[in-house]
Amino acid sequence: MLKVLIDGSGDMPEGWEEKYQFQIVPIPIQIGDKTYYQGVDINPSLFYELVQDEKNRPKTAAPSPDMIKTLIENLYDAGDTVLSINVSGKMSATVQMVQKAAEELKNKIEVITFDSNAGSAVLALMARDARLRDIAGETIEQILEKLRLLRDQLIIVLTLDNLEFAYRSGRVGKLQAALTSILDIKPIVTLKEGLLSMSDLVRTRRKSLEKIVAKVYQRFGNEAIKVAIVHSQDRPTAELLQKMISDTLNVTETIFTELSISVAANLGPKTVGIVAYPEMI
Repeated sequence: MLKVLIDGSGDMPEGWEEKYQFQIVPIPIQIGDKTYYQGVDINPSLFYELVQDEKNRPKTAAPSPDMIKTLIENLYDAGDTVLSINVSGKMSATVQMVQKAAEELKNKIEVITFDSNAGSAVLALMARDARLRDIAGETIEQILEKLRLLRDQLIIVLTLDNLEFAYRSGRVGKLQAALTSILDIKPIVTLKEGLLSMSDLVRTRRKSLEKIVAKVYQRFGNEAIKVAIVHSQDRPTAELLQKMISDTLNVTETIFTELSISVAANLGPKTVGIVAYPEMI
């Protein structure tokens, strides 16, 4: 049987962890002088409450190999293969920590690490695909082939409300962050070569959503696609984006999910966006 371990920095739709029997690796998040573990002792509501104080700059870290080893051992049953699906190695060191844990367990447990070269809801989508294909009787080689195809075809486009959290995390300068706030400029962030990077700056929230739709249409046209709408404490805007996407593109499946805390720590509240990939995969 295939057991799936997921990097906790990915966004997880409600109920999927239990439904598909995933094991999630908690990501350490330091706020002030205290370290929390995502999904263990901090949730989005507490996170946003704590970071209202500008002095509390959240910092994320990779989980330790020892923690990952324990999670794998608890997940494993005799004869299992464990597949770990991780956020891009260019954005996080977690995949390296999993590889270290896998090396230490290699004489007892077969652990396969897969770098999604992405983040956000991609990890959950890949993990669901892997579980369903395993249940359908596909081999691990067939499953990995499909995951690589999904990785090559997907798109992530997000719009940030402002650059305050990007400034707090050291990703942009203070002046740039201040100007986007004063001028009501909405940054557009896209996935490129395993990194989330700023691609556009537009005026107003509505235009930022239109830009997201345009970028997805530019990529897929009228091709049938599946989408995940992601947001950080802004479900109404996420639902508006879903309507705009459905009115413009050929969408066959839509799921909603809250941005994980470790992603929101760098992008901030009211971030909204989309993960999309072809239905044929």
